[in-house]
Amino acid sequence: MEFFSFLENNLNICLNEQQTEAVQAYDKRLLLEACPGSGKTTTLVTRIAYQILCRNVNPSGMLTLTFSRASAKDMERRFKALFAGYISQRIHFSTIHSFCYRFLFFCQKKGALSVPNLIEKQYSHGKTRILRSLYFETNQEYPGEDVTDQLANEISFVKNKLIQPEALKSDIENFSLIFRLYEKQKQEKHLIDFDDMLFMAYDVLRNNRQLYLEYGLFPHVHVDEVQDTSLLQHRIIELLSQDGNLFMVGDTDQSIYGFRGAEPEYIVNIRDIYPDARVLRLETNYRSSGKIVQMADQFIRQNQYRHEKNMITINAEGETPVAYFLKDMETQLQKVLQLINAEPLWKNTAVLFRNNLSGLPVAWELIQRGIPFYIREDYASFFRHFVVSDIYAFCNFATDPSDMDSFQRIYYKMGASISKNDIGKVQEILKPSSISGKRQPNLNILTTLLQINHHRRHIAENLVRVRRGLNRIARSIPMKALETMENDLQYGNYLKRNVGFIHVFYTLKHFARNVKNLEEFKTLLRTLKEGIEQNCRKENTNAVQLLTLHGSKGLEFDSVILMDLIDGQFPDEKSIDELDAGNRKAYEEEVRLFYVGVTRARKKVYLLSPQRFEGRKIKQSRFVQQFFSQRQVKQEEEEIGNFYCSGNSYPL
Repeated sequence: MEFFSFLENNLNICLNEQQTEAVQAYDKRLLLEACPGSGKTTTLVTRIAYQILCRNVNPSGMLTLTFSRASAKDMERRFKALFAGYISQRIHFSTIHSFCYRFLFFCQKKGALSVPNLIEKQYSHGKTRILRSLYFETNQEYPGEDVTDQLANEISFVKNKLIQPEALKSDIENFSLIFRLYEKQKQEKHLIDFDDMLFMAYDVLRNNRQLYLEYGLFPHVHVDEVQDTSLLQHRIIELLSQDGNLFMVGDTDQSIYGFRGAEPEYIVNIRDIYPDARVLRLETNYRSSGKIVQMADQFIRQNQYRHEKNMITINAEGETPVAYFLKDMETQLQKVLQLINAEPLWKNTAVLFRNNLSGLPVAWELIQRGIPFYIREDYASFFRHFVVSDIYAFCNFATDPSDMDSFQRIYYKMGASISKNDIGKVQEILKPSSISGKRQPNLNILTTLLQINHHRRHIAENLVRVRRGLNRIARSIPMKALETMENDLQYGNYLKRNVGFIHVFYTLKHFARNVKNLEEFKTLLRTLKEGIEQNCRKENTNAVQLLTLHGSKGLEFDSVILMDLIDGQFPDEKSIDELDAGNRKAYEEEVRLFYVGVTRARKKVYLLSPQRFEGRKIKQSRFVQQFFSQRQVKQEEEEIGNFYCSGNSYPL
């Protein structure tokens, strides 16, 4: 049969010239650079079918690897939907982790090695429990959930980068020591994590090639989303394809997982690894309108570490993307709601944001208005966050100065120089009397500490400051209470250790604005939590999509609203600092993340930048100006809700 006529007549697939070339190409090493919306998955599954039907390649000798389990299942589903009636043999679609897992157990059956138990399968939350315990053992305090997650991510990063822990500039105290204790404990308990599983497979492939030959050599290896692959995974792919053909599909402009160890530089410098590699391109975007494609293509060209592409589209020019510079965060929120209400079909509308917490105020407003939404991110950790618990502790201690449990949560977070020794003395006083067996009733902890430290002027002055602040909290509405915690009690200084802590605190301040007391505040958070839990199950309904930019990868919508476009948040402060120091790597990933966001849109793009935050003037994201280049700026006056604000709208 004439394959391409068959595609067109039987399957309604009409490939363009670049797609056809990618399907037919038979070079030993091929990299297909595919721009957003270019039909890369259709091209890849069609290429697999072409090799089987037209080149007589044995399906059992083909291995297709991709980034996630969902992607692997989706690709297998699409292949079967198109070609199951013509190709009956099973094709191997897999994640790299799944492949390595099966390969290692094959090696174990052969008696070549003993595979330790996977922590994640052996124990519920086993890795988290081990890391929390080791952190406490090393630093004498338990980490919050976010610190534990950061620790796990950084350990994974080190392993995927094939570097030593000392090479990572970590914010976590004693990171290298915790890393080595973690490795030691796993070895003693005969455990591995998912990253160890990759490294074990890499070690076997490197040192015992015969086992791979016995397992079943794959002469044809395909790799999808190759830009998201780590150095360790690349090394595995090199060994798998050593004696055969390698076809890689990806886009250097969409590499956004550097924090997981992804190596976009690897495919930029592909010919350093594979000198005979040929680079093909898919440059036609079938998703987005002409204006979105033109502006996104110009925007991404500022990056240096990329393969050049000329993204085009056959779609009409469409509507002009618009940027709004809004008075403050509240005005931005009202604008988001206005744009959502203007859309004819909510499920085709997405609100995207750089940081997870930006979605919470939007979710709350939608809950109050009964507008259905779907939220993919896991927000459970926010409601369990130590900052939330700290705020409750401040309020509880302010109304009950004998509450030792609450005080122990916060005493070292107020810049008051209160020592553990002082706490021990107070606890001794609190102990039940050996004669009566009763505790001293209503003991005022701060008064007791003042008595203990009356001769130490600096500490005494701090304790007086703390007592005054707590008295204000006891009399204040939640918003004023939070301001007192942040400033008078110097809790804000404690939170500055980590920008994520500050984001949590300011998110809580947002919710505290319109409540009268602590119970109302708790009720609001409880209602928000329940609303999110209900709406996270509405993926396939007519619901607004609330997504982080990372979570939006691979998706598309008619309308995309990008919010919180603030310099220092997006691009983030660290990437700006590194750019100023001459290092473009982190900044270019931020550029790619913005590019991914705007190219999710089929028809409309709205960019929202608030001009004030917490009463302070803030700087709009430089990405907005770059996206609109030097085009004319038009002033507009717009009505939002029941008040007016000045906004700037950028038309093409």
